[in-house]
Amino acid sequence: MAMHGVPQGITKLPPQAYDIPAESGHAEKGPSHHAPGTLVLVFVFLAAFIVYYFVNWKLLSFVWKIG
Repeated sequence: MAMHGVPQGITKLPPQAYDIPAESGHAEKGPSHHAPGTLVLVFVFLAAFIVYYFVNWKLLSFVWKIG
């Protein structure tokens, strides 16, 4: 069924990479998802929020003068 204005790859998907049989020798062994840059960004933001949290508590302790 042809739909006007819709790319052919949407109505009829091309063969997917995970459909390759294991005996063909092209299958990968184990997961291949690596995102070291993303992990670095996660730890940078985590450290920034930890510092922000404790700095706010320290500043509030000076301003509120409780105790």
